[in-house]
Amino acid sequence: MLDTDHTAPDDSSADTSADTSADTSADSPGKSPDSSPASGPGNEHNTALLNAITRIIPSLLTAMEAFENVQANLDPRRIGGLGSIIAPFEDQLQADLALFSAVDFPPDIQPIGDTISQAATYAWRACNGLSQAGDDFGLVMRALRAHCRAQEIIYTLAPAMTPVNQYFLEPWARGNGNLLAQLASSDQHRPGGILSAVNERSERGGFSLYIPENLPREQPAAVVFALHGGAGHGADFIWSWLREARSRGFILVAPTSQNDTWSLQGEDRDLPALLAILDYLRKQWLIDSQHILLAGMSDGATYCLQAGLNANSPFTHLAPFSGVLHPDIVMQGRMQYANAKPIYLVHGSHDWMFPIEVAQMARAELEQANANLTYREIAGLSHHFARTELPAVLTWFQPTLGEPHK
Repeated sequence: MLDTDHTAPDDSSADTSADTSADTSADSPGKSPDSSPASGPGNEHNTALLNAITRIIPSLLTAMEAFENVQANLDPRRIGGLGSIIAPFEDQLQADLALFSAVDFPPDIQPIGDTISQAATYAWRACNGLSQAGDDFGLVMRALRAHCRAQEIIYTLAPAMTPVNQYFLEPWARGNGNLLAQLASSDQHRPGGILSAVNERSERGGFSLYIPENLPREQPAAVVFALHGGAGHGADFIWSWLREARSRGFILVAPTSQNDTWSLQGEDRDLPALLAILDYLRKQWLIDSQHILLAGMSDGATYCLQAGLNANSPFTHLAPFSGVLHPDIVMQGRMQYANAKPIYLVHGSHDWMFPIEVAQMARAELEQANANLTYREIAGLSHHFARTELPAVLTWFQPTLGEPHK
């Protein structure tokens, strides 16, 4: 049912087991390689190759992290000012990519060079899309998708390159050598990493799945379902939660809606698919039935409440981000299922799509229904996924997920 889905197009044969971690370790990501070896064409080429890699990887990861920081402040009414913030990282990455592209890779590691080049190209496109967007929100949306592709491509090198491995961890976990080693290891008897089921970006109705490489087989695992926004895709939205899943050790599911968005009216085609995914997980892994979180952003948040407030729902906790409480839930008498339901409701004070008053109304309805509600109104946040709230959400959901790995 599942195929690995974290390899760039035409990169499926990349040998990511090559030992490059020593030359790109996070202890000295910008350190110049030792130039002491005896001179000669071979050594000069190796030095140039090493210099190119030790320049491009920190530049790439820094640009990607800068993009994330700028992305957190996106507001279509105020796009222009963000370009000047991201431009220096865009320019540096462009310069380093030009130097990197001029270096010839030996055939045995050419796939690694291609992977780095493709990831850097997508990351540059993401930065360039923001810096050139002006008032064109369409360019911004393309930039966001390019950033997801950059992450998807460079992630394949996480087992081989320590800085990449660290990038896909929360800051507090990046110095944990044991965790880094566990996540970089592979065991054919314990499949882990990112998997995919009918979830190419041209397809609807599939899902992307992350299984921690160090997931204990004998211990029930918490599960998070993360629902994308309208016209989104699970293959993109998984990156909004992956760092937390790798750092804290929970199973992450990023489904893709059957249609362009979730079943907010008419026949519900999405809930049967979500239940089928959960059934599949239970057959393959030991699942903690007391800790199954259904979360979502925007339309995904609205549908999170739609799907979660039902009789006998297997979703034990709900975490809607920047959505609405659909009127059908009230009109169909399903608010009764909010009674004692743990719900973590997040909304931005400057949401331009669903004004904060919508969230405040939802809060009042849920409190009246006696939901076990945590309400977070984030000052200054527009209609954007509040990733900085995830540590609090995950601690609320399952307290052990709030504790750093020992």
